[in-house]
Amino acid sequence: MTTAFKPGVPQVTALACAAIAACALLGWILGIGHLTSVFPGLPTMVPVTALLTLAGCAALWRLATHGGGSLLPAGLLTAAALMILLTHFTQLAPSPFVLRAGARPLGPWSLSSPVTAAMFAALGLGLLAMHRPRQVRHGQALALGVLLLGLLMLVGYVFRETFLYQLLPGKGTSLLTTMALILLAVGMLALRPADGIMVALAGSDPGAWIARRLLLSALVMPVLLGLAGGLLLQADAIDVGSAIAFLAWGMVVLFTAVVWRFALMLYRVEVARRQAERERQAALEALREADTNKDDFLALLAHELRNPLAPIRAAAELLRLPKAQDAAQLQRTSAIIGRQVDHMVHLVDDLLDISRVRRGLIRLDKAPVDLFAAVCEAIEQVRPQVAQRRHQLHTDLPHAHPGVTGDHKRLVQIVANLLGNAARYTPEGGNIRLALRTGADTVEVSVQDDGIGIDAALLPQVFDPFTQGQRGAAGGLGLGLALVRHLAELHEGRIEAHSDGPGSGSTFVLTLPRLPLPMGAGTAHTACDPDPPA
Repeated sequence: MTTAFKPGVPQVTALACAAIAACALLGWILGIGHLTSVFPGLPTMVPVTALLTLAGCAALWRLATHGGGSLLPAGLLTAAALMILLTHFTQLAPSPFVLRAGARPLGPWSLSSPVTAAMFAALGLGLLAMHRPRQVRHGQALALGVLLLGLLMLVGYVFRETFLYQLLPGKGTSLLTTMALILLAVGMLALRPADGIMVALAGSDPGAWIARRLLLSALVMPVLLGLAGGLLLQADAIDVGSAIAFLAWGMVVLFTAVVWRFALMLYRVEVARRQAERERQAALEALREADTNKDDFLALLAHELRNPLAPIRAAAELLRLPKAQDAAQLQRTSAIIGRQVDHMVHLVDDLLDISRVRRGLIRLDKAPVDLFAAVCEAIEQVRPQVAQRRHQLHTDLPHAHPGVTGDHKRLVQIVANLLGNAARYTPEGGNIRLALRTGADTVEVSVQDDGIGIDAALLPQVFDPFTQGQRGAAGGLGLGLALVRHLAELHEGRIEAHSDGPGSGSTFVLTLPRLPLPMGAGTAHTACDPDPPA
């Protein structure tokens, strides 16, 4: 399957130049003056110049479509232009080829003017240079010179009764030739936009984008101002001195506006760059912190997994002893192994849960839940941990049982993690207070302790994973509070932490949407009370 041909700027300019040359040749054949000089009295595009233009078009087209290839078209263009220049300089041309002073060639067999021949020679040398990667910038420089000189010729056509006209167009370079030269130069500059001097304009960076627009303004505005001044002079609406003054003033005003505008654009680009740099630095810091947290977490994980292994190993050694057959000893040994295995299972479950949360794999089995019963179950789960550290657990529970919509198992996990966190970070013999309060549309579960507290700098990150290591070696992986936050959000609730600083204890408040009707009622002293009355 063949790909559709999509001509670029070089191909388009080559076709346009070929059309100009063909029109000029047709004009000489049919005797139509407008096809050779556009306006009567102006220099004409002689057939020799049209042939030079066609040679330039062929060379440009070959370079644009094949990226190189034969040097013949560019070589012929260069050789022919140099021969015409040599003929003019040595005055070897016979009388039919000599140009009359002033202006117009004698006939179709006249040679191109010296200025025209010189510009075509420059384009030919530039096209030859474009075949060599190391010489591309030289070819582009020659094309740029021809382009600027062509624009000056256009200005000369505007100011007919001036020295500028006599210096350039008046020597015999026609308006059609000038347009062809400009188009060929533009096509050459567009040939290798990513090489040479064009790389400063064709890039995608902000500097190249601004440079393109500044260059466009620099090329277009003087021509427009000069055209306006020339028309005013031809209409005798203004004198030459005033025209020069207005031209200079207009250039100052327009360039000031352009420079000011692009200065503002550069300022915005710089502001955006600085913001991007700050964000990049913040991202790097976050990556470094994450890498540090990863290393700390792996060390903490190894430590936490190793701690239960020592008692399990010791229990295994005891089982090998002859007295291990004693029933009491077996019971104590199995209890040790059971506690340590439960601890390891809890660590692994936390790791699996946080992984599922991050991947969005946790799904809640939502149904109306008696939050009172969920709190009671959580208390039963942490009672051994609280008793082991000799804490006093105080409860403040309502008579009515508030209801919420959620997953009973996960709600128990939330409250148990809050109580376990309080037990872990409270010195032995401390106090933990659990309260369940109902509001108009919400229900709150608060867990307060008189433990080590939370530093103000750490408080905003307390619910981030692996934050435990920054609060001291109290055990655990620092995943419990992260799980609490994610599970609370899945229940359309929120969790907040409060602390007055190190040594002042901490308070965690879970807020959940409440169902309109309670789930039931109980007594003030229930199984939730760690020390129910006899």
